[in-house]
Amino acid sequence: MNANRLALLALLALISSAAAPAPPESWRPVDPQNLVLMDVKYGRIALELAPPFAPRAVARFKALIRAHFYDGKSFYRVIDGFVAQGGIGEGTAATGSYSPEVEKHWPPLPAEFDAPISKGLIFTPLGNQDLYAPEAGHANGFPVGRDPKAGRMWIIHCPGTLAFARDNGAGTATTEFYVVIGEAPRRLDRNLTAFGRVIDGLQYLQKLRRGDPDIANGVIQDKAKADKILKVQIAADLPKRPRYEVMRTDGPAFAAWKEKRKNPAPGFYVRTPPPILDICLALPPVRRMN
Repeated sequence: MNANRLALLALLALISSAAAPAPPESWRPVDPQNLVLMDVKYGRIALELAPPFAPRAVARFKALIRAHFYDGKSFYRVIDGFVAQGGIGEGTAATGSYSPEVEKHWPPLPAEFDAPISKGLIFTPLGNQDLYAPEAGHANGFPVGRDPKAGRMWIIHCPGTLAFARDNGAGTATTEFYVVIGEAPRRLDRNLTAFGRVIDGLQYLQKLRRGDPDIANGVIQDKAKADKILKVQIAADLPKRPRYEVMRTDGPAFAAWKEKRKNPAPGFYVRTPPPILDICLALPPVRRMN
């Protein structure tokens, strides 16, 4: 894919999630227990976890973070326009080809590709049809797909989505994670366990050294050249923590924001675009409060 197009997609994703003016009641604070801070040499990435969609995955990720498992590891598989994958390294995501001690502590997780539709999560439809899901929309600040007949919902693979990598078996994820850094790979929806999203600092992940997608599926061959994960922390564990707010996706401010996104520059277009939205260009606005 053309590098300029990838850059444009990334820019649009960032613009779509930029803070927007709205009254205080239109925002919800991010729970510090679900706020992850990941440091790389380029800067700090903030991620919000989503326990209602994948409680076991969230619990595992928190446990790994608090065990300092990721500190000093690397982003060893980075594919331009696709994902950045971090952890121990290729061949270790689920095969147990690491030490017995690690395998003992972090056994394979059951797949959590989707979750029951929850009464505690208000689903707000996007407002137009989606190619991949019976319904697309938002729930608690996350872009989600929903199948009302099956009673299931799931996080969509948009730029910034956080998920666990796995081997071919559905329930084989253990420690390796990835973040979408380019065009949304929607074919992965409901095929991997997605459990969070980047709410700040996606640009730092997009600076990571790339692997060659035609060699070892993007694994960086010279391990010394892979960018390190310096430190990963949970905000609740810090004496001084950043505070973020996400626009509520069940209120009038977000409805107005979505409507404006359908035609954000009316004086620019020669041909007015159709009044529809791509779910991945409608990522809820986020603002940092300190």
